[in-house]
Amino acid sequence: FMESIAVAKVYARRHRYEVEANRELVGLGAANVASGLFGGYPVTGGFSRTAVNDTAGARTQLASIITAGIVLATIAFLTPLLYSLPKAALGAIIVMAIIGLIDVKEMRHIAAVKKSDLIGLGVAFFATLALGIEIGILVAVVASMLVVFARMSMPHTAVLGHVDGTTNYRNVERFPEAHTIAGVSVVRVDAALSFVNASPVKKLLVGTARDIDTEPRALVLDASGINDIDATGADMLDEVIADLDDMGVLLHVSDVKGPVRDVLRRAGIWDELGDRVHASTYDAVAAITDDQIGPAVGQRSRGIDERETEPSSAEGPELAAH
Repeated sequence: FMESIAVAKVYARRHRYEVEANRELVGLGAANVASGLFGGYPVTGGFSRTAVNDTAGARTQLASIITAGIVLATIAFLTPLLYSLPKAALGAIIVMAIIGLIDVKEMRHIAAVKKSDLIGLGVAFFATLALGIEIGILVAVVASMLVVFARMSMPHTAVLGHVDGTTNYRNVERFPEAHTIAGVSVVRVDAALSFVNASPVKKLLVGTARDIDTEPRALVLDASGINDIDATGADMLDEVIADLDDMGVLLHVSDVKGPVRDVLRRAGIWDELGDRVHASTYDAVAAITDDQIGPAVGQRSRGIDERETEPSSAEGPELAAH
């Protein structure tokens, strides 16, 4: 299936149509079941056979039926004429057909867009040459998974600063004009929190908190880039809260996505944070520095917690109006 879907995607991109991997898998499975019932060969799509068909102008499944008929006719009537055909001649036909699959232009494009993607490409190319197509693709898949795990274990993080005249906080390395707030550090983590990266993220947060030496001594975790969190990630956050409390630094969290909120509630961290959860980084810093605009309202009104009901008019006209 890996070989089939890999070559299918190549020609789908080349001829501008879509390939549905699930339907391909079901089709291959059904074909192999049928083949097995009649003692046929295993069914799959191959690089060389697909390349030869494409070079010959094949566009539909009818090409396979015609090919099968020609092969049967050749076996039945032309075997003596082709029996001594050198394998080199057959190899040359395949080489000429598949040489177009080596897309140097695409390699250059990948290198220009993101050089780390060349790792999977290079592993696939050389592993296929050395070990064959099936094992080569398998090795490439494993290598790609390792690259993904490596990226997850070292997620992109940024220290944020406030852009004057706006409510925006941006990476101070990319926006030098953004300025940090005295006594408040804002850190953004752009990855799901899991067992893969829990340790380096904890080290980052605790290390950043140690550098805060002036009041109000607060660390804001901008969670806008965190789209998921597992049990290990939740435990890590709980440990960070405890470590920061020991240092006299309060952890605030902003812009928490729904699935992450659900996990934090079940882990008890949401209630532990209490009013230190904010709708945005701007709101978090404003709350820390006592620079809030307007009266305090419930978490639902501020878009923080969907479970809380809206305040009623009985709570006071000013609050209800807000």
